[in-house]
Amino acid sequence: MVGIRVEFNELNSKEIEEGLRSVSIIKDGKKEEYEVIDTREKLLEYLEGCTDIGERKKRILVTFECINICGIFDNAIFLKRFKIDSYSKPKLDDSLYLSFTNCEFFSDIELLGGDYKRIKINESTIQKNIFIRFINCEKSRINNVIFKEDVIFENSEIGTLNINTSQIMDNLLFQKVTIFNDFIMDKVMSNKDLDFVDCMFEGLSKLQLSVNGELNFLQCSFYKKSEIDFDELNGKISLYKTNFSDKCYLEYELLTNKEYKPLIFEDNYKKTKWNFLIVSDIYKSSGRTEQFLTTFFYFKKYERLEKKNKGTYRFTLLDYLIGITTKYYTSWERTLLTMGVIIVAFFMLYCCFPNLLMCKDAPMSSKNLFETVFEMFINSNFDIHFLISKFGNTLYFTIITFTTVGYGDITPLNWMKLIVSLESFLGVFYTSSLVVALSRRFL
Repeated sequence: MVGIRVEFNELNSKEIEEGLRSVSIIKDGKKEEYEVIDTREKLLEYLEGCTDIGERKKRILVTFECINICGIFDNAIFLKRFKIDSYSKPKLDDSLYLSFTNCEFFSDIELLGGDYKRIKINESTIQKNIFIRFINCEKSRINNVIFKEDVIFENSEIGTLNINTSQIMDNLLFQKVTIFNDFIMDKVMSNKDLDFVDCMFEGLSKLQLSVNGELNFLQCSFYKKSEIDFDELNGKISLYKTNFSDKCYLEYELLTNKEYKPLIFEDNYKKTKWNFLIVSDIYKSSGRTEQFLTTFFYFKKYERLEKKNKGTYRFTLLDYLIGITTKYYTSWERTLLTMGVIIVAFFMLYCCFPNLLMCKDAPMSSKNLFETVFEMFINSNFDIHFLISKFGNTLYFTIITFTTVGYGDITPLNWMKLIVSLESFLGVFYTSSLVVALSRRFL
């Protein structure tokens, strides 16, 4: 029967008549001739002739449902489902080879079980879902492929997996997948979620991603060096209960610029806590001290929020002070600032009650030192030596009290003893906190 002309976008809805030998398909304004293959026998005959270069360049339009047919497919369009079921009869070969180059799939791809020598998908578009379950594959390579719906790998073992320069427009799920050698996702863009659940990566792992949804690793294990980098990060990252046995490089500049917001799930404190715990360990092992201290602080913060949300958190003043004034011993700058604020506060308090501080068996001053300054200002009669002496002695007493040196040349009276004791306690506490924060930062 004489061939017909069909727009590429109409292939999915247009019925291809039986008996057609060829179809002219127009795509992007360009017309190409496709041989129609509507039976299993014709497809097997085509695959047998694919050893010839001319045959491999021939374009084919497969109009029937392909079941358990393996081989090398070039320039092919599949209108119906493509399925390989190794559990069906007759039994398939022990070592399968599957290759698609410049192919279009208008229906689902299903690979159920089987031992594969290699699976290759290059320069292709998959309009529907791809399901890969219970397979063993020595090497799988996916280059420049567009997945328009879900991509699902489950309960499979793969030697080496490379996914390069591809776009995943819907969700991707890896569940209970073991990859024994290299796992590479390079220049991969996802519009929705990338989920890895109970997976094991036993070789080198390198991910270079553009994430617009969520990147989730749930109870996964990386046994060798791994690298997680981003071209773009517009979504979230979750590393819940994921283990990195070897060194992991995690993009830090982008996370720092975004103030670690991709790691924060405001509706899930538990997930956020785990994120910061794992990320802080990653930065610590890779020598990123500043990032480690920041993420460790967030871990402690969300750990407290999780307990509070569960109703198991009991508020304590000490816990509050540690969080606010030292960032859980991660910020020496914050600790030093707190020490300065405490010294200034107690200095001002002592200036208000100098009559309760004895210096050489006499009160340091009978009046509030600030009142004395105000009276001098009103009378335009400043005694600089007097002010330097009084304020200098008060500041001296504040500092030696905070540092617990205590020479004894100035002593407090009455209730001022309690105030001095409180300052001494805070001095010991924050001096120790400063030592801890400095050691974490520089040692």
